[in-house]
Amino acid sequence: MIDTIVFDLGGTLIEYAGEYAVWPDLETPGFTAVYQYLNQNGLNLPEFEQFKQAGFALLPGRWQAAMHGEHNLRLVDLLTETLGALGVKGIPKAQMAEAGRLYENAICAQAHPMPHARDALAQLKASGYKIGLLSNTMFTGAAHIADLERFGMADHFDAMLFSADAGAWKPNAAPFLQVLAELGSGTETAVFIGDDPSGDIVGGQNAGMKTIHYQSSQRFHMPDGVQPDAQIHSLTELRPLLVRMSADQPVS
Repeated sequence: MIDTIVFDLGGTLIEYAGEYAVWPDLETPGFTAVYQYLNQNGLNLPEFEQFKQAGFALLPGRWQAAMHGEHNLRLVDLLTETLGALGVKGIPKAQMAEAGRLYENAICAQAHPMPHARDALAQLKASGYKIGLLSNTMFTGAAHIADLERFGMADHFDAMLFSADAGAWKPNAAPFLQVLAELGSGTETAVFIGDDPSGDIVGGQNAGMKTIHYQSSQRFHMPDGVQPDAQIHSLTELRPLLVRMSADQPVS
């Protein structure tokens, strides 16, 4: 019997890519906003392209290290490190916090809800499921909660966890188990759904949950040897699939 569904956020409920096809290119508006803000406040910065590329050079490695449980990744820390690599240091904490806020705003401004996301959440909530959210993000949870509120989704969740706030990242089991504990659910009755197999499917399986891969784009590939319990291509497929999973009926 399935009584709990935990969702990924980016690429599953909300799309943040904007006009950009690949990551980290989609971070460009954020770096642009920070560069403009710091320039306006009198900092002596190199050309924008050098600033952006310094951030792009750091981000993938820092993200992977966070996923491997080596350290947390927060946006303000990434920006501080990026500037430090360019020889720009000693920026006041309040100014860096504002730079981070402007970065978040720029990325969130290009966001839009995934097709049928709001309706799927409403239907699941009305059907009595407990609903959680677990997102790998260097943003503050407040920024993403504002997006969920803007798109009419926030009220459907019983628990939410954002990796940078918690210092816990998928695919490690700990954040999955933390969300389930907040929901009062066990792994045997819970399903995780997400678009990134390496974090969402591997992580859900590490925690002992059933998993559903939502193939919402072609950005990710399925790692060798990884097999989700089911796969969907639209969120309209989710509720009927959960009914079949609860009844131990075939799902593929």
